[in-house]
Amino acid sequence: MRKNILVVGVAMLALALLFGVSYPPAFLFIVLFGIPISILNTILGLITRTPPGLELQPESANIRLIIDRGVVRASIYQLVFLNSKLILKRLTSVMITVILALVLAVVGFEVLGIIGALMGGITGFSLQEFLTQRMRNKIGTEMQLTSLGKNDIEIDYNDLLEVRLVKSRLYLISENGSLTANFPRGYSRKIRPMLADLFETKFTDEESLRAAEAAEKENEKRQHSRSDRGKFSRR
Repeated sequence: MRKNILVVGVAMLALALLFGVSYPPAFLFIVLFGIPISILNTILGLITRTPPGLELQPESANIRLIIDRGVVRASIYQLVFLNSKLILKRLTSVMITVILALVLAVVGFEVLGIIGALMGGITGFSLQEFLTQRMRNKIGTEMQLTSLGKNDIEIDYNDLLEVRLVKSRLYLISENGSLTANFPRGYSRKIRPMLADLFETKFTDEESLRAAEAAEKENEKRQHSRSDRGKFSRR
């Protein structure tokens, strides 16, 4: 059960009923659009499982870390860190969600104005969460975490030059280019030790980057001070 979607669905239903009672001319539109879409959100909240979040060292000799959600370009992936490679399992497309939310918002606006647009847009994102979790369930049920499917991405650790974790972004840098994955808030602090253990000298984070910059500035100051002292003549 996804509590946030469930709460939104119940709140939307209450808002729709209140709007219908306070503004009788819109009651028919409330019955045709507001109430059904509110019930849909409530049902989605009940049947959508809570995402697993982070799985550190799952019960598998080959899997080291699983991150349930990472946005790469216009797609949402499940990141599976193995002993020697990273597999990004594609869950859904962000663009599909945006288009769906936009269509529902436009329909809602035509029916109930701003309130209808708000209901439609929220429903689009509720559907995204449902479809994303449904794909996660399928991958887990069919034991596809370590296999490469259509639209999935595989990255060998030996091909990486640097793995950089900055705030909620993970940068995977190789000779052929780079890939950036965006995580929900709070993930970085939890995955930092595991990534440091996996990638060792290739791994850098925000703290190490700041320390390196500070050390570089300190070296520059020392070099400037030495050169300045050399300009003075000795007596």
